Amino acid sequence: MKKSFKKICCILSIIFLLLICILTNISNSYNKTYTLEFKTINANEKFDIYVLLPKEYIIFAIKEDKLDIQYNGVETLKENDIQSIKVKKENIINELYEENGKEYIQILLEQNEDGIYKFDILSDYGKLDIKFRIKNLDKDYIAHIDNFKIDNNVCKIEYDYKKDTIKQPNTKFIPFLTKFLIFVLVVVIIVGIIAYVKKGR
Repeated sequence: MKKSFKKICCILSIIFLLLICILTNISNSYNKTYTLEFKTINANEKFDIYVLLPKEYIIFAIKEDKLDIQYNGVETLKENDIQSIKVKKENIINELYEENGKEYIQILLEQNEDGIYKFDILSDYGKLDIKFRIKNLDKDYIAHIDNFKIDNNVCKIEYDYKKDTIKQPNTKFIPFLTKFLIFVLVVVIIVGIIAYVKKGR
């Protein structure tokens, strides 16, 4: 009876751990936003960095927040509070940026203590047509990130100021299925060792 009780407790513990693992992954995969992280290297002069939000994204955010707002260029963000687009009003640039007949609202970004520029994007938008603009008196470079990957709700971008090139830094990403299989394997090994020790006793 005692052995049966221990066995049941062991099985329940394993099931509980598996459920925690699965639920944690589900909650991560349904995050409302992911973060764009823009980092510069080889920079030896001052410059400004802007995130360029396309008109389509602004309209999408308005719908997501269920607001009765009509898109009106820069004034859309300056005159309204859109919860999904958290920006300082003073960082919104009056002049629109246009490329291939598409218009973008420019927002000046501020770097954090680690020298990284961050901006949150709605996960359900499904496009990476947001751009970055690096600008000073001698430079005006537009960084396109449409072929970049999002890992663990973060899209990392590295810009080489001297070469005017962007890339994603080398990151090791382990898919959830692999993590799950490793976790199951570890649990099975631990249970096997416990059972072996008990049998020896």
